[in-house]
Amino acid sequence: MRSFLFEDIWMLSRRDRRARRVEFHSGKNLILGRNHTGKSSLIKTLFTTLGARPEGELSQWDENTISKVGFSVDGHRFSVLHQTGTRALFDPEGRILASTGDHGEWSAAFADVTGFNLPLTDKQSRTVPADPKCFFLPFYINQDGSWQTDWNTFTGLAQFKAPIGSILEYFSGIKPPEYYEAKAKRDIEQQVLDNLRKERGFLEKARERVGKSFSMSGPKIEPENFKIDIEQLTTEVNSINKRQEILRDQAVKERELLSSIHLQSNLANEALSIYEGDSQFLRSEPREVLVCPVCNAEHSESFLDLLTYAEDARSLRDITVRLRKDAREIENKLSRTNTEIAALEQSYRKVAALLSTRRGDMQFSQVVESMGAEKAFRAFEDERVILETEMSGHLLEHERMTEAMSKLTDRNRSKEILKIFREAYSAALVELSLPMTDTGKAKLTSRPNLSGSGGPRSVLAYYAALWAACYGEKGSFRIPLVVDSPNQQGQDHINLPKVISFLSGRLPRGAQLILGSEIDTDIPFDRKIELTEQYKMLSESDFDEAEVALGPLVSAMYLKA
Repeated sequence: MRSFLFEDIWMLSRRDRRARRVEFHSGKNLILGRNHTGKSSLIKTLFTTLGARPEGELSQWDENTISKVGFSVDGHRFSVLHQTGTRALFDPEGRILASTGDHGEWSAAFADVTGFNLPLTDKQSRTVPADPKCFFLPFYINQDGSWQTDWNTFTGLAQFKAPIGSILEYFSGIKPPEYYEAKAKRDIEQQVLDNLRKERGFLEKARERVGKSFSMSGPKIEPENFKIDIEQLTTEVNSINKRQEILRDQAVKERELLSSIHLQSNLANEALSIYEGDSQFLRSEPREVLVCPVCNAEHSESFLDLLTYAEDARSLRDITVRLRKDAREIENKLSRTNTEIAALEQSYRKVAALLSTRRGDMQFSQVVESMGAEKAFRAFEDERVILETEMSGHLLEHERMTEAMSKLTDRNRSKEILKIFREAYSAALVELSLPMTDTGKAKLTSRPNLSGSGGPRSVLAYYAALWAACYGEKGSFRIPLVVDSPNQQGQDHINLPKVISFLSGRLPRGAQLILGSEIDTDIPFDRKIELTEQYKMLSESDFDEAEVALGPLVSAMYLKA
């Protein structure tokens, strides 16, 4: 079972000149604060940074806030930097492993570093990789959407077709990562087998055609008998040659376009470098106090200049991100064009070499040597044996992967996992003072639908049962359990402490818990993060330190994106 842990988060608002850093304990963390002190902002920023945007808007939050989340996977540390949709992944030494403004590319980078290999189906029935919101979905209770009957935890889940069942089966171990690893290998073997079978089919058709044309009693010795074959091969060579010319012309145009995009990108990066110097000058040089004509606030620096430069920089960064995305698309097109050219050149050489022995002033001995029926059929048989041998090896590996998949999804394994889920569900209902229901046939997707103040507690009981299954012996990942504001729908002075006590003491052993709560508790937590001022989670006193820590990383991210 792999382990994912949150370590810390930086948040920096250049607009407000405020920042904050929060460190998380590997055990139980309590984020304490009244309404509007920033509990949800902190938690939502944690997930948004990693590419999973929670449901719910953040009041008075700077949309251009820079955030950096530190996390570990099986003890290996990484960090992710984010600003307005652009993200960069860093190793512990600060080296960029990936940087992009494209969600699909970011999802692939996140999957590589976490080992998250779940495939899903999109609305067009295409197989696509699951993204970060699918990774965190079973483990985060969002106050804006998760406490009701539907899975409204993150935005964008509708891009997938019925993803919930597959996600829960993946993390509970009913269809674990090893299943999808075996399936991916089997799919590769199946593709190879399909190609080999096609090749064998072509070979058999060619043999059949040769058999109709040639007599087995001896070779053809009249050059006139080859006239049709020669004409067909000549036509094929000419067709290949024309296609090559078209593709080469296309490749030249794509190279020129790619060169132009790189030039534009370099110019934008140079302009950004100049901006960094000007911006630093505006921040650091002393100047006379300016009085705002609207609110009479005094400013020690030209905030109008800063805002103008910041807007120019955002535009330049957007341009560089789009240019790099365009460059990657052109590079992919150029790669496909070159691949097609190479394939055509190989076909051209084969057919041209064959033609060189068949057209022109052929000698009688050349015809007999190259076109003897016995020699032709012997070549067909040799090639068939090679294909059959290669196919048998891939077929054996295909069967081995199919067997592995069957073992990982057998009925007994599923029964054991569902038993853990159902027993934990029943126990949680009792602990949270809810009416007993028959959980004996409950499915992983059986999300409750209970009205009144018992509704949120029934949802918590359901999540607790999921967590028990996911953290069980056959689970796939240990992912932090994040619960935002359990005081939903008027939990009274008896039930609310019971909920907090349940979250603190009845969750899977070894789980990292991050709980956002409006009320304090005597129940011990490993770390308590107190937020006291409304709409001021970020602090002016932390701005300079955060700017020094994050500023160079932001510049590096946009240069690489």
